[in-house]
Amino acid sequence: MELLVDCGNTRLKWRLQEQDTVTLSGALLVSELCVAQLQASLPKSANVLYWASVASTQKNQCLLAWAQQNTIACHQITAKLRWQDLTNGYQDPQQLGVDRWLAMVAARQHTQKAVCVVDCGSAITFDYVSAKGQHEGSYIMPGARLMAQALVRDTAQIKLTHQAPVEAHPGTTTSQSMLAGCQHMAHHGVRALVKEAQADGYQILLCGGDGLALADSLGVPYIAELVLDGLAQLASLDKH
Repeated sequence: MELLVDCGNTRLKWRLQEQDTVTLSGALLVSELCVAQLQASLPKSANVLYWASVASTQKNQCLLAWAQQNTIACHQITAKLRWQDLTNGYQDPQQLGVDRWLAMVAARQHTQKAVCVVDCGSAITFDYVSAKGQHEGSYIMPGARLMAQALVRDTAQIKLTHQAPVEAHPGTTTSQSMLAGCQHMAHHGVRALVKEAQADGYQILLCGGDGLALADSLGVPYIAELVLDGLAQLASLDKH
């Protein structure tokens, strides 16, 4: 039994699988992550843990402590220069976020054509991969929540409440107006870059917690667990 863990900035997503068949899966908030929560939430029936993380060292240590307490072998997956025909385009391959690397690994299993992988999470990232598997570069922009947090932090008179509008329409309070504006900026920023990538011949694959609504509005594929799919690919490779 293999436990796959993708620890992002906002959520820890996990999948238990046996012989490539998923038996259990779930997600936890990274902000609340501790060993006790992991003990209560993660399956202890795993023989081995394959994990990738862009979270803090403290959060990573919680995961490692949990694995040690349950005598589960650990293998950390990081970004590499190459995997099969996929080549990392960063000057320093280790600087590429491992979640984005794994999403590209999985994307190559979906299509061998030029593809743009769009991850809509805390940050919104665009990674462009040629038909030959060359990572051609990236865009990184703040997601709606990060934009809102920046406004709250750097503007004295704005206070963020949880009265977020269901739709991104003009608000009738400062908090609603700010949240709606940030949602619009994120949405239209993604839309513009997606249309540009499509015009340049790239297929589009969206993932990330905020990606489903965008994928629906743009009419492009959304793959919720693209990062875990890539982790599963590299975990299988790691065993041989």
